[in-house]
This record gives sequence, C-alpha cells and structure tokens, in this order.
Amino acid sequence: MADSTYWADSYIEKCCTAETAIGHIRPGQRVFIGSSSGEPQHLVRTLAQMADRFTDLEIVRLMSMETTPLSAIAAHSRGQRLNIRSFYLGSAKSKHLAEKARFITPLNLFSVPRLFKTRRLPLHVALIQATPPDDFGWMSLGVSVDITLAAAHSADLVIVQVNPQMPRVLGRSFIHVNDVDLVVEQEEPILALPDVAASEAAGAITRFAARFIRDGATLHISSDAALQAILASLSEKNDLGIHTQIVTDEIMQLFARG
Repeated sequence: MADSTYWADSYIEKCCTAETAIGHIRPGQRVFIGSSSGEPQHLVRTLAQMADRFTDLEIVRLMSMETTPLSAIAAHSRGQRLNIRSFYLGSAKSKHLAEKARFITPLNLFSVPRLFKTRRLPLHVALIQATPPDDFGWMSLGVSVDITLAAAHSADLVIVQVNPQMPRVLGRSFIHVNDVDLVVEQEEPILALPDVAASEAAGAITRFAARFIRDGATLHISSDAALQAILASLSEKNDLGIHTQIVTDEIMQLFARG
C-alpha cells in the first residue's frame, strides 16, 4: 500500500540533528559522501568528530577537498575506524598523490553508478547535500550531481544536509523528500576550488595556443592553470562552444561577453 503521508509532514518528521543522523551509521558499513562542492560539510565534520565510535567503516567518494581530514583519520587508524575508497584524487603533485595512493581505486567514471545500482558495490549509507524542497517536495543536488544521484538512489539509508546556499540546478539533479530517510538542516557556504595562480609558463602557452583557436571552435577545458589562462585570451573570438565537466569563472566571463 502506497504511503499517503503528505511530503511536507514527512519532511518535518525526518528532520534531526547531525549527531542523531550520524548515529544511525553502524560499524562495518559502507558510507558514500557527496563529491567536491556537493560535500555535506556539516555531516562530514560530525562524522569525523564521532569517528571514535566506529570500527571498520568504508568511506566511498569521488573527490574531496579534504576540508575535514578523513584521510588523516583513516591513515592514523589503519582501517580500524575508517578506510577510504576514492575513485579520483584530483590534479595534484605526484608527492601528494603518493601519500594517498592506498585510498585510490582507479575506475572509469561511467562505471561507478552501475556498480552502485547493481549492488556489486553496495552502499549502506549516503551523505548528500541538497537545496530546500520546492512546492512539490523536490530537492536539487545542485552543483555536484556526478555519481551522487546514483548513490542516493542505491543506498539503504540516505541522509541529506539541506543547505539554502546550494544553487538549484535543473536537469536530472533532483531527489524527492520521500526518497530520503533523514534530513539535517544546516546553512553554510558551499565548497569552491581556489583560484589557480598564473605562471610565466601558463602565459607562454596562452600566447601560443590562442593563435590556433578559430571562430566556431569547440573547446574542452579542465581546471589547469594554462587552460584557464587561454580562456582569458579568447574575448575577441566568436561562436565558441564548450564541452567540459566544470564551468569556471573564465567560461562565464566569455559567456557574458556574448
């Protein structure tokens, strides 16, 4: 029999503190954490503060900015409290990557949602971040949907941090109040990548590469400093297309110029 509870009443019933929500996690479970800018920081901080209560937790994530040092806790505990499985560590110096090598599971990104949905990599808990619900009970995952939506649909227990500062993004970014188990309301600034410092080498690459980009070209751009510098030099180009997994300030400045 279908649940006839009005979603707004259900939302109120599901609201709780972060400590109560994290307290539902059990030893030995696999916990997914929303990626990058979508990381539910308040929930992750609480998880770190309560780490002494857990044993043998596996943290699954795509990418983290490590504002809360779960890797340090995992390294110190040697898997007794936390172990981390990351599918991507980001662009970093080799020394930084080597320090976290034991936490990486190399995998094609498109394969990850299928692993969750088929339970080949079952998720017991998903910690995600979303916008407040609209008039129909739909919450947007905002700026970081990636594998998070698949994780939210696949996890046994879904804990959502509702953050009014998360932008509402259209497309397949929504999850309904009825599809989450616990709600923690916490407003805070969402995470953002720091600006990449310009360098002499980036400037030289920019001057050389910009000559080869013609009107009507389609560009693929990453967060690399040289590539972002190239964008800044394209203000006189026309009809450019962008194929990218990220939208940076430089891209938006070109868009604003038309």
